[in-house]
Amino acid sequence: MFATASPRRVELAKKLDCVKNGRITPVFAPSNVNEVSLDGKDRAARTARANARLKAEHAAKTHDAPVIAFDTVVGIGDEVLGKPTNKADALRMFKLLCGNTHSVITAVCIIANGKVYEDGETTFVTFGAFDPVVTDRYIESGAPFDKAGGYNIADAELAPIVSSVIGGIDNVVGMPLTLSEKLIEENILYGEARNSH
Repeated sequence: MFATASPRRVELAKKLDCVKNGRITPVFAPSNVNEVSLDGKDRAARTARANARLKAEHAAKTHDAPVIAFDTVVGIGDEVLGKPTNKADALRMFKLLCGNTHSVITAVCIIANGKVYEDGETTFVTFGAFDPVVTDRYIESGAPFDKAGGYNIADAELAPIVSSVIGGIDNVVGMPLTLSEKLIEENILYGEARNSH
C-alpha cells in the first residue's frame, strides 16, 4: 500500500515497472500524521526520514499489506522549507530560493514483514534571479500551498526561473522512481517470493 494521497505521487507510482507489469497493484491512502521538523546537523534529511517513517508506521497500523511512504523536504542553508502557510510565506520562500541552489530530499520508508527499510535521494535545484511577475502569478494560482518549498518542478509556469537540476526530477516531484523500484523489489517482491518457499 502506498501511504499517500498526493496526486503527483499517484501519477509517479503508475510509472514504476513493478506497477506497469502488474507485479503489484497499488492501493493509495492518505497517511494523516502530524509531521515533525527536526533541528541540528543534516536537518532536512533527518526531517524527511522521520516523517516518511511516521507515515509508514501510521499506515501499517491499519493495513496488513506492505506499506511504502514518502516525505519530501526542501533544504536551503540551515532552513527546512515545508508547505507554505499563506501567500506571504510562499513569497518568502521564493525570495530565499531564487538566486541560490537548494536540496530536495525525498525519504522512502517501507514496512514489510514486520521490518522497516529506509533510504532517501537528494536532488540539487538552482533557481535564477527572483522574478516578481512569475512568482506572483504562481502564488496567486494557489499552486504552492500543498508542496514542500512552495513549488512543483514540473509546473511549466516556473520554467523561466529554474536554472538547473542535478539529480532526478521525479525525486523533486516526490518519488524517486529508481530508488523506490529497488526498495520494492528487494524488500517486498523478493521478500514475498523468499517467504513463499
